[in-house]
Amino acid sequence: MTNPTLIIEKLDGTKYDLQKLGIWVIKFEPPSAAYNFATVQVGKYGQRLVGTTAAQRQIPFQCDVIASNDLTIITKRNDFFNIFSSMEPFYITDMRLPTVRWKVVAEQQPFELYNNWHMGGDISFNLNCIDGYAESIDTTLNMDNLSKWSIGGMNLPLDKPLKYRFNTSNFEVFNASNIDILAEERPYNIAFSGEANNLTITNTTTQQVFECYQAITASDKFLLYGAWPILNNKSIYSKTNHAFIDLKKGWNKFQIDGCNGNFEIAFDTHFYY
Repeated sequence: MTNPTLIIEKLDGTKYDLQKLGIWVIKFEPPSAAYNFATVQVGKYGQRLVGTTAAQRQIPFQCDVIASNDLTIITKRNDFFNIFSSMEPFYITDMRLPTVRWKVVAEQQPFELYNNWHMGGDISFNLNCIDGYAESIDTTLNMDNLSKWSIGGMNLPLDKPLKYRFNTSNFEVFNASNIDILAEERPYNIAFSGEANNLTITNTTTQQVFECYQAITASDKFLLYGAWPILNNKSIYSKTNHAFIDLKKGWNKFQIDGCNGNFEIAFDTHFYY
């Protein structure tokens, strides 16, 4: 198997192609999701599972750093430490699956210098994905090339077209993630444009109902971001029923009420794997 090409992207948008920088990746192998299990003792001989939560995921990483001489390997070592600096998290993408990225922080990195090579070798450490899951690089309103999303493992249906903009009262939204998208934990955008006196958004799959008591005009911009309703860039939390809308794995059936005339509603979210 060829060595994977990894791209690191800092939160400010700075990108590093490790292969082009002489950093040869030997191992980048994300394991399965990790879990915490809560149990209670039941009687003398057993326990009962009462809850399961996802934990951070540790991704083993190993590489060599190649340089042209003894001086440049020292400067490359400094560059390497800067690339993996983890005062803030950064994204890493395996170009064998370029639609997904991991938000990680790096553990301390060893850097052993070889006397007979201009290189640092056997550099092994863990990349910790605190969120526990990778995310799609694109969001649902920015999937300009759905063919690349058909790569195996992305959970996309092949028998039904995907849409995330709607102008009818009843429709379905597909969540391709490996997990439910809980709006409080992983906020996403529901944008509405049109007139409404009592906008009501119902996910009949999850039995969740959001109501907005504030009148919305055709020139207004309404956004439900996770649990935060925003009208024209101002919070209107007090003028709603304080609900939010999750997305179950797979298809979610929706109903929209309270609209006057034409409208559009759009769902913009990452997927999580």
